[in-house]
Amino acid sequence: MIIRDRLSKLFDDNNIKAGIWFFLLNSAFVFLISLKYFVLLFSEAALIHPVYSVFACFCHFTCITLILFWVLFLPAYCLTHKYKVAKYITIVVTTLSLIVLAIDAYVFSLYRFHLNSYVMDQIFGPSAGQVFEFTLGQYIIVISALLLLFTIEFFVFKLAEKISRRISSKVLSLLAIVWFSSFIFVQSFRTVGLMNNDRSIVSIERHFPMVLPIYPTTFFSDDSSSVSMKVTGCQYDYPKNPIKVTSSKKNLLIIAFDSWRYTTMDSLCTPNIYSFSKNAITFHQHYSGSNGTKSGVFSIFYGLSGSYFNDFMDQSIEPVFLQSLKNNNYEIRLFPSASLRNPPLDKCTFLSFADQCDPTQGMNAWQRDVNLSLNFINYLSERDTTKPFMSFLFFDSLHSMIKPDDYKGPFQPSWENAKYELLGKDVDPTEFLNLYKNMVYYLDSLVGNVLNEMQEKGLLENTIVLITGDHAQEFDDNHHAFWGHNGNFSDAQIRVPLIYYYPKCQPTHYHHWTAHYDIVPTLMHDMMNVENPITDYSIGKYLQDTTDRTFLMVDSYIGVGMIDSVKNITNIFYDGTYQITDSMINEDFKSEINKNLVSNVRSQQGMFLR
Repeated sequence: MIIRDRLSKLFDDNNIKAGIWFFLLNSAFVFLISLKYFVLLFSEAALIHPVYSVFACFCHFTCITLILFWVLFLPAYCLTHKYKVAKYITIVVTTLSLIVLAIDAYVFSLYRFHLNSYVMDQIFGPSAGQVFEFTLGQYIIVISALLLLFTIEFFVFKLAEKISRRISSKVLSLLAIVWFSSFIFVQSFRTVGLMNNDRSIVSIERHFPMVLPIYPTTFFSDDSSSVSMKVTGCQYDYPKNPIKVTSSKKNLLIIAFDSWRYTTMDSLCTPNIYSFSKNAITFHQHYSGSNGTKSGVFSIFYGLSGSYFNDFMDQSIEPVFLQSLKNNNYEIRLFPSASLRNPPLDKCTFLSFADQCDPTQGMNAWQRDVNLSLNFINYLSERDTTKPFMSFLFFDSLHSMIKPDDYKGPFQPSWENAKYELLGKDVDPTEFLNLYKNMVYYLDSLVGNVLNEMQEKGLLENTIVLITGDHAQEFDDNHHAFWGHNGNFSDAQIRVPLIYYYPKCQPTHYHHWTAHYDIVPTLMHDMMNVENPITDYSIGKYLQDTTDRTFLMVDSYIGVGMIDSVKNITNIFYDGTYQITDSMINEDFKSEINKNLVSNVRSQQGMFLR
């Protein structure tokens, strides 16, 4: 009774009541957006605790809405004493907040992480338009939706004002009591679950944006810090010893596709590359060091985990491999389609070649890819033939999937462009995947031109050629509504093709487990006859070494993954929580974390820590 009376006094001011009702009405929009999270939640974790999930969702998203009342409308109204000023500020900020929440829901539905500093860097960083390429129609849809939402919000506030005059303050008091009761239930259930090491609670909360991950120390069976995999602010012995090189002066050509699936390296999708592979070595179980570009490229050129990236960038530690080439008078040329400044590979991996990290000329990725291949072909005619060369060709059309207007492709039926707005659970991937295959086919024709030029100039007689992808691309392969990359560490997102050619090699097919970490050790041996043990500069091994790999450490923008010999995956997030899944991303809530695996991964991760 006392609580209700005090709440009634707070709601006596009709203007304040109008503000409260505006945000309560906006809860409908918030709940509509939250269905993106909720559908995934009930397909992955919520069935274990359905009642808790419903109440947790209700409390969390209502709280998000009401926070705007307390930090936006109420201060603006009380400080300015101008109701209309507070009203219009609130309408504008609320509309933009709903847009941000909708973007977060979309990002989470595809990748299972929320808006974070990495996503912001991708959106607002250098050459952001090349990171996310959309059609004109998609831009028009977004702008129209934004204007429509502004208009709707204006009328929602009008409705809130009418409701505030007609409905008693006691109704608001009753709603407040219902919310607080739900909140107490949710927090009590949560605390008991976490104290009993119920990981499904954390999995449920991971679906909600803006959750502060505060967990009891007993959440893990031992101290939670024992599974922390974040490496920052460390000093390094890299390489451990000076590299001893006897260069053979072979040229090197690395061709990489951004987002290349291993299933599309065949005679149908890549006839030119497939034909070339008949005279090369093909690795059929090859994995990137990451599900994203930054660490994927890092793992190619360093032979190390991308978890070192930030420290190496801060301390200007360049790849031993590229340094060795430079010291041996190699002419190093980069041919990137999209900018290598976002992510900031120009500040780490390609620090000495930052002036070559700008994008190739062209509006869309396919145009840049055409020009990239032509630029390289022209370079072959103009280069200094007294020096061996190392060239990196990094194609981008598989990332953007915007095709030339007059290009149809052999795989039909196919989408005309990537309809990201349609992606979600239970979407048939066939036409989207066919679009992707058509772009693979298109890129293969460009690579075919490059390889033909190399052949005609006789360069294949003294050139090592390596063809791979920085990471893979998923089309809901695991039936958990994952699309693209950066979302998980299953084969669909990290298994990539690898074709390795060197002069007079014996064409071979290998099926043992290889990784990007193995590329640098192999090149250091085959190109420069390096005498140092691999452990002086890499965590990999020779590509042709068929000894069993018992685990693979991979990383992403939100944590480190540990893949064991049967492809079970342990995700250790940078917030200290962890998740265990099988190879198809089905979460296992009962298994304990494998301490031996953690120990082995930490040992590998710390090989170069001083």
